[in-house]
Amino acid sequence: MKMIYVTCNISVREPLLKMLENNNIKDYQVIEQVTAKSVKGEPRFNTAVWPGYNSSIFMQFSDDNRAKEIMQLIKDFNKSVFNDNELITACSWTLDDYFYE
Repeated sequence: MKMIYVTCNISVREPLLKMLENNNIKDYQVIEQVTAKSVKGEPRFNTAVWPGYNSSIFMQFSDDNRAKEIMQLIKDFNKSVFNDNELITACSWTLDDYFYE
């Protein structure tokens, strides 16, 4: 079982969500406005000095292979972006439990 966390500039949130839907990923949560400073790109603190913000998405997978597929799709997406400000940051970790009873 895996959890994937992604954060991205608001400008790529919709393409990312479309990618999830196109790949039949239905179990995720979106946090709309997240201020952030990433390794690459400009900080986004939603202020006059650092305008803009990120969105974050959490995804849960009972199938580790599906999680690997999505991580690869995110890597592929990052190869197509115009600049560092549009890169998606992603990480995953193992879940001890995942249920919806």
